[in-house]
Amino acid sequence: MKSISILSLALLVGLGLSATAVQAWGTPDTCGASTFPATGQTTSHPPILKTTDAPVRDDGVVRAGGALSYQNNGDGTITDLNTGLMWEQKIRNVGGAGLHDVSRTFPWDAAMGTIWDWLEEVNTEGGTGLGGFNDWRIPNVKELESIVDYGTSSPPLVDPAFNNGPGIGPCTVAECSLTASNFYWSSTTNEASPTSAREVNFTFGVTTFFTKTGAGDSVRAVRGGCVPG
Repeated sequence: MKSISILSLALLVGLGLSATAVQAWGTPDTCGASTFPATGQTTSHPPILKTTDAPVRDDGVVRAGGALSYQNNGDGTITDLNTGLMWEQKIRNVGGAGLHDVSRTFPWDAAMGTIWDWLEEVNTEGGTGLGGFNDWRIPNVKELESIVDYGTSSPPLVDPAFNNGPGIGPCTVAECSLTASNFYWSSTTNEASPTSAREVNFTFGVTTFFTKTGAGDSVRAVRGGCVPG
């Protein structure tokens, strides 16, 4: 099965074709091809106190990694064209009550109403799950960090693919794609303190950790990627 998958991938590449928006980037047999994403920073900020002639090739000069590139699939999902990860699109509902409303927050662990209960709703939405998929999961901390845009100075620090449609009124997936300037949960536990989980702050682009029973933190679902079978 693995050799067939690799052969199929090689055939697609030879034909100049790539994975479609609805494909997960990889299967239990093969992880497929992906590119480590750049930070998004394209302006150089050299040191101001340096007195030598040593060249400064900082991030804004080197721009290592794939330039941030995303595709809105028109069904409430966004595909990262570097990593192949498919992300949930956040919108704004009346009263903040919708399943994908950007203002909704949850604890990681509690007696009820956790990110895991929310995720189960995402995977059963409409009987087939968001976008027709039922393998949505909470991203690990490195996956979550991959969509931070460090070339943006105004929070939230994300590409416009995840931050467009300004205003305060309700908006659908055809009208907006939003990110809260808030902490977002990952599925990664803090090994030094297992009662805490790792989070990414999209106001400052930093990674931290917080007690799992703490409320008031955001969450965004992801699918695809290299997940062992």
